[in-house]
Amino acid sequence: MERIDAIVRDPLFQECLAKTAEIEKEREFCKHDLQHFVDVARITYILILESGALWSFIRDNDLKGTREAKEVVYAAGILHDIGRWRQYETGEDHSAVGARYAGEIMERAGFTPNEIRIVTRAILEHREHGDQMTLLGELLHRADNLSRACHECSAQKKCYKFPTMETGNLVLIY
Repeated sequence: MERIDAIVRDPLFQECLAKTAEIEKEREFCKHDLQHFVDVARITYILILESGALWSFIRDNDLKGTREAKEVVYAAGILHDIGRWRQYETGEDHSAVGARYAGEIMERAGFTPNEIRIVTRAILEHREHGDQMTLLGELLHRADNLSRACHECSAQKKCYKFPTMETGNLVLIY
């Protein structure tokens, strides 16, 4: 997955990661770090495999094959919260900022315009569940929630998301 490695090494990706880390240094809630991004990528890929939808995902999105599909899924997971620091600083929706940054980063990493479109749409969709979501947007949304270890979080009582998180009562789902 050389293109995923290129994303993680990209100067803009590294800058966004560092800015988010600095802002979240004292944050008591979940962090938006590389480990979270990788967890979301892996869980999203597991979900697409378990759903039996990998081949339809490839066909419906005009992807070449399983390798490209895996890289698209991983790119979405790795990049889904890359705009988080901007939301902290300006209030701008991190998914909109992240989709813009993702397009730039993915282009430099060698992704096609079609692959970039698939990922940026999923990033835009990942915050809230809706009827018109793409498969990748839906799975990214769920993986984002499943990636959190809410059952052991010390900030449970203060977290507005805790009551709706699948990981609130179960130690391990994925």
